[in-house]
Amino acid sequence: MSQRPVVRLNAVTKRFPPAVTALHEVTLEVTHGEIVVLLGLSGSGKSTLLRHVNGLHRPDSGTVTVLGTQVSSASGRRLRAVRRRIGFVFQQFQLVGRISVLENVCSGALGRLIGPRLGLVTYSRTVRREALGHLDRVGLAESAFQRTDTLSGGQQQRVAVARALMQRPEILLADEPVASLDPESARTVMSLLHGIAVEDGLTVLCSLHQVDLALSWADRIVGLREGEIIAHGPADDFDVDSAMLVYDSLEARPVPQHQRGVS
Repeated sequence: MSQRPVVRLNAVTKRFPPAVTALHEVTLEVTHGEIVVLLGLSGSGKSTLLRHVNGLHRPDSGTVTVLGTQVSSASGRRLRAVRRRIGFVFQQFQLVGRISVLENVCSGALGRLIGPRLGLVTYSRTVRREALGHLDRVGLAESAFQRTDTLSGGQQQRVAVARALMQRPEILLADEPVASLDPESARTVMSLLHGIAVEDGLTVLCSLHQVDLALSWADRIVGLREGEIIAHGPADDFDVDSAMLVYDSLEARPVPQHQRGVS
């Protein structure tokens, strides 16, 4: 794994009205090919942090640099260019249910195509072939022409992964990608994401609630509480009990010293 940082947040603070501090002076680096999992209660700042990485949110102070571009100040063409290099997998899939699985996956290529596409046949044979290849990787090639809303939740999330891969991303963001899935489907999706990330050398930044999945999947754990990093270190330095301390109340015992801070 290269030690070259591809994501840098430097003293990032983000507030939402009327008086919510979603992130408070967060500093974090993610290196090329690294798999980093964010742990924390709902409202701890995980989703806000992810949305700063692809420029969906702008910090009130501090800077965010991704793939050499300062997305915290970029706009227009520069911001669109860096977003094309970042895939995003959402908790609620964000698929169009009434169209085919294959067309949903093809839509992941729109950022690098010229003009809109209306219907599967408006995508080139090359794009359709690439989409079928990604569906094969996630084990759904046989469902390519099925209506997407007829699939199970776990299958739909695998379609969403295939669509993200159509961007040919260098960074993959995943915001609670298995929160709405049953445990077995969650393990399947996370195993799939991990295998693709390792095989393709993707940098992954993912928020999770499932501590066991985080410990078995991540290279590094970052714990957030009320917008601040309160635990940080290699996944091998955590066990279930120490990782669960991230979810304790503010009055609870602190995270062990060797797992605190940002190194």
